[in-house]
Amino acid sequence: MQPADMPVVLDIQSQCYPPEMNEPEALYRERLTASAGWTWVAVNEMGVCAYLFGYRSPLGKITPLGAPFAPQHDADNLYLHDLAVSPRVAGLGVAGALVRHALACAMAAGLSHSSLVSVQGSRKFWQRQGYTVVSALAATQTEALASYPGPAFYMVNSLDRALATSLASAGQARHV
Repeated sequence: MQPADMPVVLDIQSQCYPPEMNEPEALYRERLTASAGWTWVAVNEMGVCAYLFGYRSPLGKITPLGAPFAPQHDADNLYLHDLAVSPRVAGLGVAGALVRHALACAMAAGLSHSSLVSVQGSRKFWQRQGYTVVSALAATQTEALASYPGPAFYMVNSLDRALATSLASAGQARHV
């Protein structure tokens, strides 16, 4: 993701999330800077069609909705904060391709886990990507999870050799 992608990223956000989940442009730009190397866009012939924000974070730490990222560069966990796909490419596998690319990058960097918060009924999608729900959370993390409207679940994926093999053919997320 590049700063020039931001107008389209914000447009996709507004198409995919209800107003109470839309985060401001200044925060997105701050996150892009804070998480350099861990943000991606998918592009097709019509331009940017999806995005994914991630950053290195301690396992078990949840970023509340609307909060800035606090990357911990020595953490062995890739926290995926925001995945959104334009409705114009829904159902074409773009979300899965972005996730596979992110996990391949995490594996290449030697990270052992990936985590996220599942919202808007996406839990089954994330389970297909190898994530499992974690229900035992510290009180502060339960509070952070509660910042998301509707049912929200903290989920973790243990990155291992079997996953690395399945990610080997992930390709580049920039071109879908």
